[in-house]
Parts: sequence; structure tokens; C-alpha cells
Amino acid sequence: MTSNEVGAAGPSVWRNRDFRLVLVGGLVNDIGDWSLAVALPVFVFTQTHSGRDTAVVFVIEMFVGIALGPYGGTLADRWDLRRTIVATNVLQAVALLPLLAVTRHRLWPAFVVIAVQTVLRQLNDPASFALVPRVVAPDQLVQANAANSTSGSLARLIGSPLGGVVVAFGGLRTVVAVDAATFAAVAVATSLVRTPTASLTAAAEPGGDRADGLRAGVRALRGEAGLGGYVAVQALAQLTFAMFPVLFIVFVVDELHGGGTQVGLIRAMAAFGGIGASLVVARTATRRSALRMMAAGYLGIGAVAAVFVNAPLVTRALWVYLVLFALTGLPNVTSQIGASSAAQQICPPAVLGRLSGLLSATGAVGAAIGSVGVGALVDHVSVRTLFNVQAALYALCGVATYLVVIRPRRDLEGISPPDRVDHLPTVQGPVSGS
Repeated sequence: MTSNEVGAAGPSVWRNRDFRLVLVGGLVNDIGDWSLAVALPVFVFTQTHSGRDTAVVFVIEMFVGIALGPYGGTLADRWDLRRTIVATNVLQAVALLPLLAVTRHRLWPAFVVIAVQTVLRQLNDPASFALVPRVVAPDQLVQANAANSTSGSLARLIGSPLGGVVVAFGGLRTVVAVDAATFAAVAVATSLVRTPTASLTAAAEPGGDRADGLRAGVRALRGEAGLGGYVAVQALAQLTFAMFPVLFIVFVVDELHGGGTQVGLIRAMAAFGGIGASLVVARTATRRSALRMMAAGYLGIGAVAAVFVNAPLVTRALWVYLVLFALTGLPNVTSQIGASSAAQQICPPAVLGRLSGLLSATGAVGAAIGSVGVGALVDHVSVRTLFNVQAALYALCGVATYLVVIRPRRDLEGISPPDRVDHLPTVQGPVSGS
């Protein structure tokens, strides 16, 4: 029995008890992360009215992600996944306590909390990413990631306003209580997972004195057909996504003559569209190639974005932009579900955490380039021109997925999901699910 076969057999991932625990844990964890991500910057700004101090929160997160992401992935590969997730969530709950010492004139504990939380996420996120293909069957990966996508959209809808409401009416003490409860719930849910989650590093490299090191992991990733191209495409995608927030606000204000209300309404449609799209993808998941979903999704985002940005040439009616932005949900979700499933299928399981960490670091670099670059250009170049460039970059991600990921793996495409079952070592243990 392979490690991926330890997951539930059968057509539906919902019959898998361990996956349900992982999904609920991920939903609660994401709600806590979104709540904290909104609450702390809001608190800092309302107390100081300083954009510089507020920006420090995001700068800390970016630099910690770039510096430590690959190393966190290395440790996740080295340790038991279940224990790693439980431990990091317990530590994240404890690490909230310095917020109780924060005042208007003493903000430094909040920056310490942000730094520690970001460090712990560099362990938690790769372990969570690597856990999914351990608890589900290979042909359920796309369906499982579609469910996770729906969960992520719900978490954003719940967690973002929750963080704002909690910090506004309850202050940081309530933020600590709410977020600590979410971390504790994740730890409990994950501790109940029965599928074996021990490190696969030793099994994959039985003789290896540095087999679980970062450089050994990078060598393994480089040796896998199309995986280097995959990392490059995802870095470009993160650069492209990072261009959006500033361009969108300027576009709505300058081109649609709107304000904060219009910005909020249009952006909210993406979340609702994403939930619906996740359900559609989940129903057809078993008939789709993950890599082709990834490529088609990026091409689709580029096409809808091009229509969206050039629609003012025809109309500025708000409902048109609400509909168009909701339509971005399907290609966006398709690209993200395809990308997650493809990584879990084509990457050797023993280095899946390192791949997640590497994607975190390269994605942070791409996001920094995108956000800084568009911030420098938006005052000097037409927003419609920059938005069209962004749409073209989305399309480029789709084309690049075919050229540097799918084509190098063409000889493997005849193998049914997952693409490379031969990577998977034998792991004995109980079978989760029905």
C-alpha cells in the first residue's frame, strides 16, 4: 500500500474521516489567520494613524517568508506532519499573549507577535500542504483541493470582517481570546487524524546523511520533470496577483468614478464567485488534469481581466463590473486548485514541504516586485495600460504552464493521477475513511 493509498478509497473524498478533520481544521485555522491579519494592522493604524507603522506589519511578514520559507519546509519534511501542525498551533496560541501588553505608546509587542506568528506559519503551512495527499487517495486530490478552495473563500468571508469587528468592539484582549480558540481547535482536530504522518525523508533516502537538508531537497526538486518550471510560473503568478490591489482601487476611482463602497462591493463578488466555482470544479474534478486546469485557469483570468479593464469603453454601469468580477471566480479557482493538485501529484512526497516553503519564498519575492513595481508606475502610466499588462501576464502564466511544465512531462501524461505513483514509499497503518 502506498502512502497516498492510506487515504480513503472510493469516489467521494467526503467519506474520508481524516480529510474531514483536516478540512475543518484548515477552515478554522484560516479564519484565525484572516482575523489576525486584519485585526493587527487595523489596531496599529487606529492607534498611531501612521502608515509607516502599519506597513511594518506587512514588511515583517514578507521578509520572514522570504528568509525562512524554504527552511520551514525542510523541517516539515523532517518531522511528523500531524505533530508539527498540532505543535505549531499550540505555540501560535501561546505566542498571542504579548498582545495583552500592547498599548498606544507600546506597540513593539505587536511587531514581535507578527514576527513569531509568521515564523510558525513557515512550519505550519508546508506541513498542512503536505498532509492533504497523505490522507486522501490519489484520484481524490483535485476534489480535496476544490473543497479546500471553498473552505478558504469561506474563511476569508468570515475571518476578515470578524477581525475588524473584534478589534473595534473588544480590543486586543478579545482578539487574543478568539484567535487562541481557533488555534486550539485546529490542534484538537489534527490530533484526531489516524492516517500515518511520519516523515518520508528517511524512507525516500535511507542512506542519506544530509538527505533531509535544504540543498538535498532542492536537488530532488530540480531533478523532477517540469517542477522548476512550475516554481517559476507560480512566482510570476504571485507577481501578477500582487499588482492587482493598487491597480483595482485606482481603476475603480479613476475609470468608474467610484469610491470605497464600489471597491468593496466589486471585490466581494470574487469571493462569492469563488465559492460557486469551487463547487463546480469539485463536481467535475475526477475528469480533469490538474496541470491543464492550472494552464486553462490562468488563460481564463487573463481573458476576463482584459474584458473587465476595457469595459469602460462601452459602459460604466456598476452591475457589469459586479458580474465580470464574479466571473473571475471560475478561472481563478480553477488555476489555484489545479496548481495545488499538480504540485502534490508531481512532487516527490518526501520533499513536498520543501516545495511549499520554496513556493512561499519565491512567491513573496514575486509579490514584492509586483506591488513595489506597480506602486512606482501607477502615477506615471495609465491605469488601463497597466491593467492590460497584468491581464497579459495572467495569459503568459497559462502559456508558460504548457511550455515549461506540461511539455517536459508529456511522456508522463499517460499515467492516470497521480502522475508519478512510483515516488510513493510504502507506509503501513490504518485506512482512514469508510
